[in-house]
Amino acid sequence: MLMISRPEKYQIVLAAFGTSRESSAPYADIQDRFEERFKQKIPLGFTSRVGEPKLKAVLEGLAVGNEAAVVVTPLFMISGKVVSRDIVATVRECAHRFRNISIAGALLPDDRIYEVVQGELASRLKNVKPGETGIIFVGHGTPDPQAALIYTECARRIATLFSPTVRTAFGNLESSAPVLGESLGDLIMSGIENLFIQPFMIVDGVHMHDDVRGALEKQDPDNTLYRFLLHRYGEPIKKRLQEIRCAYMPGLGAYPGVFELFADHTIRALAQGESPAPGERLLNL
Repeated sequence: MLMISRPEKYQIVLAAFGTSRESSAPYADIQDRFEERFKQKIPLGFTSRVGEPKLKAVLEGLAVGNEAAVVVTPLFMISGKVVSRDIVATVRECAHRFRNISIAGALLPDDRIYEVVQGELASRLKNVKPGETGIIFVGHGTPDPQAALIYTECARRIATLFSPTVRTAFGNLESSAPVLGESLGDLIMSGIENLFIQPFMIVDGVHMHDDVRGALEKQDPDNTLYRFLLHRYGEPIKKRLQEIRCAYMPGLGAYPGVFELFADHTIRALAQGESPAPGERLLNL
């Protein structure tokens, strides 16, 4: 754990987008780990229409007074629009309540995430035959202008993460390139027999259960991803989908190493938040 001095009085608040599915359990797991590590009650606030309580209500309800430094840790992949716009706006609205308030960094860009994922998948990839196994890393994507650069780097790093015996690819469901349909389709048509689906998201929510499973398992004609695959690769994709064995991995929030990265980002924000410019509240993105 990173050894950086923290303010004497501080309060951590976790912020998450939220999901309407039961797969939100990783949020609670991360919350428990934070409370155990930092020895304090740490509330979790949500930013989307699903999930309660909302982040603003959590910040307004903190009973720490104006003597404590507060850090909001976003449980997000990148500091996209929800973090840089919605969370920042909420933090600014509540900043007068605290001595100072900062926002920790999101998960990316942090190169250590690749070591975490590699370690989690390593045991499942023992004794695989060359060319028989593939891994598709599924990102959500965001229209933030920096997202394409970050996710392009993700695709580059993931492509070299495992030995040549395992084919890997990365793609986003929405907005940012690379596009999941293209990456996934090329992987399926490469002749693999086993396909691991690793969400490159904190939780494997609606997109994974409805969009990805709907395409791979149900071959739902109303599924956007499946329609893309069928249009691009034609009838052969149907046969390949029936031949491939799929294994679904949990969202990244289920991995202890991901909590360690969020905890590290939180400690850094606490340390930096100790010295804001005179008359200013620090928003550390």
